[in-house]
Amino acid sequence: MIFDVARHKFSEGLLTLVFFALIATVAALMGEAALPVEGGAPLRGFIDNLAWQYPVASSLALFPILIYAGLRLARSTVRVNIYSASSLGVVALGAVAMFGCIISTNYLYLAVVALLLSELLGRLLYCFGASVRVGYLFTSMLALGAMPLVDSALIPLALVLPVIVMLMRGTLREVIIILFGLASPTLFYCYIVWLMGGEFDAAFWSIWNFVLSSQHEVLISYLTLPRLILLGVFFFLDICSIIFYFRVRVTLLDSARTIWRLLIALQLMLVVLLVVLPISSPALVVALMLMMVVAMPQFFIGVSAPIATIAYLIFACASLSVLL
Repeated sequence: MIFDVARHKFSEGLLTLVFFALIATVAALMGEAALPVEGGAPLRGFIDNLAWQYPVASSLALFPILIYAGLRLARSTVRVNIYSASSLGVVALGAVAMFGCIISTNYLYLAVVALLLSELLGRLLYCFGASVRVGYLFTSMLALGAMPLVDSALIPLALVLPVIVMLMRGTLREVIIILFGLASPTLFYCYIVWLMGGEFDAAFWSIWNFVLSSQHEVLISYLTLPRLILLGVFFFLDICSIIFYFRVRVTLLDSARTIWRLLIALQLMLVVLLVVLPISSPALVVALMLMMVVAMPQFFIGVSAPIATIAYLIFACASLSVLL
């Protein structure tokens, strides 16, 4: 197995993904889930209760979630050719990134966030070609619309991203698809609550009450020293990847350049939200890391094999250090 991830074969990337998913599962089995939170996003308490009441089943569920999320994220980047050369690097890099940002006492809820984000990006990237695939656009907006139900800190992402997509794909049909897909998860949840005897607008008030609260203490406890070091490595590799993109952007297709502009804009927005938003939570860190991972293979493609190997090993060690 080679450590130059830009030149990984699928089998090598898959082996890395399985390896980190197994370690994550074992770490979750040996750890202890956080106490369920009161209030907040409608589905957050449900997910936390699952992890608390059924720790073994929840830990074992982590393995297929990470495998699926990693492959879902990687498949689209290969199909849409957003790099200057073909690469399967996202498989291994996504495995390392998800391990580093998910392993904590809130592992199950963060894994669900990673799953939804991989579905969002994995399907949305298909929509920037010459023609939009309606199914991919709708299902990507479904994933985006479900995110605030899991963590209300993701509301700004759910509001801003559709606006950006509508500006890039501005036909009336696509606007209707985006809005309907975005609203469907919340409306469906409200309908289920109403059928069970609750108030139809309970989800809206639950999200609103969480928006008014502060979650900085949760974020501070999540950002341990090893995870801060990992974030530093993330930012360095991401900045280098963006620099390499600007060096080769004229060789890329228009659709690839559009995707890069979207990724850069979303990364900047998430960094600002993480710093200034009162309800900043670990979910924002997960979203930011996975968006950075999509851009990272461009750095590993642009550097020599020895430098790529050293950078990958540093990245992997920084991710594994969150276990300390």
